[in-house]
Amino acid sequence: MKAADTLYCIADDRSFRLLRGNAGRMEPIHAAGADDFADVSHALTEPGRNRSGGISFGHETGSADEIERPRLAKHIVAALEAEWQKGGAGRIVLVAGPKMLGVLRKAMPKALTEEIAQEIDKDLSDIPDHALAAHLAG
Repeated sequence: MKAADTLYCIADDRSFRLLRGNAGRMEPIHAAGADDFADVSHALTEPGRNRSGGISFGHETGSADEIERPRLAKHIVAALEAEWQKGGAGRIVLVAGPKMLGVLRKAMPKALTEEIAQEIDKDLSDIPDHALAAHLAG
């Protein structure tokens, strides 16, 4: 009996890619970056509140990454969920730096969270697809 594939999500603060496969065979199936989504193009010149002449104009506070990370995570989760619904994968592995991993957890619906077999808190976004297996093995 053939083992079900694993669906891998490799993400960082600027992009993500989805791969399907298992040890020795990983096939890229989707990749996108923050620039691909209109709602993730927001940038702040400075963290905090915008002040002009003593008048404060409220807007999101925090660093640009803190604001953009959840926006990108929403798109990552949507792509992951769409791919999961196609079937053929038996488990999900999330790979991202600690901050993005936490944001992905928050954005993930419960039904998809239950399919996550492993979380790896490493930024492997610069590792080429063909070299990922060695980094995911241990």
